Amino acid sequence: MAKLSPRAARIKSAAGLAFGPRGLTKLAAAAKPKLSKQLLSLIVGDEREVTDDVYLRVAEALAREADRMRAVAVKLDKMALQMLREMEE
Repeated sequence: MAKLSPRAARIKSAAGLAFGPRGLTKLAAAAKPKLSKQLLSLIVGDEREVTDDVYLRVAEALAREADRMRAVAVKLDKMALQMLREMEE
């Protein structure tokens, strides 16, 4: 099997990290305008090159997901602190 290009490897790794085991499907849906899951599968299968447009759309989708994760983390932190305070009462 041929070694993935650095861009394809980065997309594959980021999809799994951000979205879990079904990461490519969720990443494709998160991109705006939406990317096809088939295109991302071909890219990580080293059957298609990563164009600048696709790379940009993936990067923007990952940035949006990171923002969403930060917002969720803040909410979870507040909930945890409230629960701990309740236990101290």
